[in-house]
Amino acid sequence: MKIWLRRIALGSLAGLVLFVGITFGRLQLARMEIRRDVQALSTMAPVDIGETTTLEILPLYENASQGELQSGHGVSYLIRTDQATILFDLGNNMTAASPSPLEQNMAGLGISLDEIDRIVISHRHPDHVGGQNWWTQRTFSLDGASQPSLEGIPVYISEEMFYPGENVSLAKAPSLLSEGVATTGIIAYGQPFPIWLAMPRGSEQALAVDVAGQGIVLITGCGHMGLESLLTRAQSAFNAPIVGVVGGLHYGNADAADLQAEIQSVRELNPRIIALSPHDSGPAALAAFAQAFPDSYNQIVVGQPIRLQVNTAAH
Repeated sequence: MKIWLRRIALGSLAGLVLFVGITFGRLQLARMEIRRDVQALSTMAPVDIGETTTLEILPLYENASQGELQSGHGVSYLIRTDQATILFDLGNNMTAASPSPLEQNMAGLGISLDEIDRIVISHRHPDHVGGQNWWTQRTFSLDGASQPSLEGIPVYISEEMFYPGENVSLAKAPSLLSEGVATTGIIAYGQPFPIWLAMPRGSEQALAVDVAGQGIVLITGCGHMGLESLLTRAQSAFNAPIVGVVGGLHYGNADAADLQAEIQSVRELNPRIIALSPHDSGPAALAAFAQAFPDSYNQIVVGQPIRLQVNTAAH
């Protein structure tokens, strides 16, 4: 009996060592691929995506809300420009509830799915695709219990996902969505623990909106790729200055001392608009950016629109 127990223990240990070796081997390979892809971010020839005279970013789901609107750990923004209404990310349904918190907030704000022209999913994490249930099925939804028809609404994704009966587009390169609005194309990043145990490499995309007389505002989901990679891609891909960043940058519990390099990078943009998501950056990080950019910083709160309009003095 003792011999068999030893054999079982040794076999289990050998299996564990093999699993750890394979996992870390995949992780190292993914890191090499990410470094290669990051180095290539600045090689894209810039394109002119046109302009919009108005930009409104309305948080529909976030970690901070007002009144009776729902809040939680996740992101969903409604982006309105001259010619488009874009739903960016789908929040996080903690249960299979219908209507979901996102749908409840849309109803409370008088927003219908019928008015949405495009849907963009920044990356495939539960708090951006509609919750754990849809994430495990490699799909997404506004609703917690079902997947409503999205007929006629193009969906732009950054990783392979499906949606019943609908066509979705994997936006590897920057994709023009409307006059003045494009995706950045996918930017590689290393997955956070424990997701990297199964998927060491992730892909995230952001939105770029060129406001006439101002410049490009970048709208992010989590910013897992890092501010430097995001700015490198945007400055290479688009033929306009970057003047704002709105959304997640995943600063967690970092404080002002930790963020001096990032704050300096943003300061060099001479930003018109800055807003950090409270779903992935703590109070100290939010306060650091608010203090660094008192004239351009906006809080992200469900139901509270963030706006940037054409600089009439320049036209």
